[in-house]
Amino acid sequence: MPATTDNASNLTLSCHFDETDPRVGVGDRRTDIDLLRVVLCGLVILMHALLIFSDEPRYHLKSAAPSAAASLLYEFLHFTAMPCFFVLAGWSAVVSLRRRRPGQFLRDRVGRLLVPLAAGIVLLGPIIKYVELLGGRDLGLRGFRLAPKLQIDFVAFLPRYFGRLNLLTWSHLWFLAYLFLISVVLLPVLAGLARRPRSPAVPPAWVVYLPALPIACLLVGLRGYWPFLPNLLTDWVDVAFFGLCFLTGAMTAAWPGFERRLRSQAAGLALVGLGGFAGVALWAESPLMALCVAATAWGVSGAALGFASGHAPPDGPVMRYLAEATLPVYVLHHVPLLLIGAAVIRLDFPVGVHVILIWLAATTATLAIYHWLVRPFAPTRFLVGMAPLPPAAARFDDEGDPLETSDARRRPSLTKKGG
Repeated sequence: MPATTDNASNLTLSCHFDETDPRVGVGDRRTDIDLLRVVLCGLVILMHALLIFSDEPRYHLKSAAPSAAASLLYEFLHFTAMPCFFVLAGWSAVVSLRRRRPGQFLRDRVGRLLVPLAAGIVLLGPIIKYVELLGGRDLGLRGFRLAPKLQIDFVAFLPRYFGRLNLLTWSHLWFLAYLFLISVVLLPVLAGLARRPRSPAVPPAWVVYLPALPIACLLVGLRGYWPFLPNLLTDWVDVAFFGLCFLTGAMTAAWPGFERRLRSQAAGLALVGLGGFAGVALWAESPLMALCVAATAWGVSGAALGFASGHAPPDGPVMRYLAEATLPVYVLHHVPLLLIGAAVIRLDFPVGVHVILIWLAATTATLAIYHWLVRPFAPTRFLVGMAPLPPAAARFDDEGDPLETSDARRRPSLTKKGG
């Protein structure tokens, strides 16, 4: 299929479906993957709302006193949501490369990852940094420090932001930079997995637990993940960690039998993930805790894939709308969350109420921005990494091709002899 029509359907981090998956027919969407991305995006917003009240100091906005419950729930999401996102991205990369050449894949990654990264630094970064400095905090490439509280208004701050390299921030958009780098480095492996025949062989149950082992060896051997400061320059262990998660997802796409076994072992993987997190909560930063992080990350990610594949929602307008919204909502959500959070933390409510208010209000505000200010317009779609806006009258089949084109392929030509 031409890359242009494929790009029209490529509305989240990558492809939505695998036309050769044994559970679906040709052209059917993988709505289980769509749903998993949507849920993960919502959980990332919740994670950032919790981060305001956690005991993790490295954040743009903090409450006066940390909450133990918020800290615990934040840590769980921190060790599970982003690794699962990278697993899904690896799965999607292999599916995408079955339908396009490596050069086309790279051009697509530039538009979908580097463009929103640059746009976010320029358009969203000043607001995020302003909120950060108003609270006397400064997160930069070299780490976190307390700073004098900013005493100027936002308009006066803008020239300072663009005039000082050390003030530029990519904030939560580090995910896009890491994902692009990992995709480029692993492209030969991804292309090889995309070309090889998919194995229907279902492995023994114990095989689906093995991906935790290389992750554990990496984190234990190189003392990864602490402190978690995604600046790329001093964070190569974590780049490798997310790369392993990405590679696991890619392998899963090349081995449908493995994915079937994930479904049957979803409960066991969930227990491994929860048991690993119990160890994270009990032990301080140590090799033993790193081992538990690996168990938590893969246990929950594998369980999520397994459970989702067994509970795929029906395809429809709502599911497609939410799937399309996943990437732009991720890109946009941090500014509404911080602005709402700065107002809500002044209210005399319990921490749980604060978190829920910030989470729901930020999600609602971000979806409203997406729906009315981003989705309808070609320039804003481009800036958040979305596919071009199709013509109003255009309709697409399940593979993303214009309906007229796909129908023409199915119908015999009336001009041929004997037609």
